[in-house]
Amino acid sequence: MIQVIVTRSKDSIERIEVSGHAYTNDPGYDLVCAGVSSVMTGALNGFDQLDDNSELIMNEEPYISIRCMTVNKTNQILLQFVLTQLKTIEFSHSDAIQILEKEDIR
Repeated sequence: MIQVIVTRSKDSIERIEVSGHAYTNDPGYDLVCAGVSSVMTGALNGFDQLDDNSELIMNEEPYISIRCMTVNKTNQILLQFVLTQLKTIEFSHSDAIQILEKEDIR
């Protein structure tokens, strides 16, 4: 299962972390994995081009993390857009992707 963890602080999204595999088909034919990968690759590219205040991590486990070092209007719009896309996938494939939202209590 793909796990998405969204960390919020008050009304802002501070971080989105995505890990795991959907296993809804063979590698190369898994449309859920392809969809999530496309959303997250687009997100990484968007943050790389539009926001200098975020830490971007991607590795082969698979694991992707987008963390806002400083919250601003641009990164909040980008993160909300990414979360909306991921929730759309979760709506149709809740057996393969789970989104958990938590509050950062610092």
